[in-house]
Amino acid sequence: MHKGRFVGSLEMDKHLSAYSVLRVTLLISASLLATSMSASGEQRMISIGDRRLAVYCDGQATRSRTVILISPGANSAEEWGTIQPAISNFTRVCSYDHANAGQSDKAPFKLESVDQAVDDLHAWLTASGEKGPFVLVSHSIAGLYARRFVTRYPQEVAGLVFIDSAHEEQMWRLHEIDPQGPPLSDITAQLGFYIKGGQRLDWHTELPLIVLGRGLPTPRRARDGSDSQTNRMTEEQFAEWDRTWRELQKDLANRSTRGEFRVAERSGHFIQRDQPDLVIQAIRDVSMPRQFDAPAGR
Repeated sequence: MHKGRFVGSLEMDKHLSAYSVLRVTLLISASLLATSMSASGEQRMISIGDRRLAVYCDGQATRSRTVILISPGANSAEEWGTIQPAISNFTRVCSYDHANAGQSDKAPFKLESVDQAVDDLHAWLTASGEKGPFVLVSHSIAGLYARRFVTRYPQEVAGLVFIDSAHEEQMWRLHEIDPQGPPLSDITAQLGFYIKGGQRLDWHTELPLIVLGRGLPTPRRARDGSDSQTNRMTEEQFAEWDRTWRELQKDLANRSTRGEFRVAERSGHFIQRDQPDLVIQAIRDVSMPRQFDAPAGR
């Protein structure tokens, strides 16, 4: 059992208030999940060049594909503590601590770019001896990592589950809804988001894909993630952002000929915490190819 403390949670993954998505991503040093969780599985320290990443695997490889649980950057594996033990009952499953988080070594960068996240993921998978192709399960901004991974290593992926995934277009779309928020920047782009207004995601796949979207609205918070009654979007802007977020989740599902969109009606951004059974079922459905051969409804 992994005993490491959860470090560096993105405010995006706690509140998803409109501009705390980026603002606190840049301050990836401070907050803890309200609910303490522990990753499951045997800890291994996998060397990737001059650094090591802490990896936690459990379960036996069967007819199902091995599942890889991907947290947002600067997060440890502990956010998967509600579901990893259950997944290990029907297939092999691994989670890991990102660089600078949990038990993994410190890295020379403070802000993990999308390409650095993909480099680290591919490096530890290669060094670990785990057998692919894999089912990648990604939460929040880690959805960008999974799509970039599929683009770079298409033969190493057998299926995808996106849990209230970030979308490459979301920041410029949010900026259009709320121009008073922070401007788009090169750092936004390094994280994997498009910063040119109108730029569209050009990514498609034939892989089995389930997208789980939150059913609860965005918490009505100030742009800095606080409860301040000033410096916040109007109710009309929040409502437009909720509609846009749902649209982006559906768009991701439609990018696979075998994609399906499911709504977690009682969940906020952390669906794996609020309704873990829905996440476990989605992983089961995708990791067992025979149950997912035909294109799914959307």
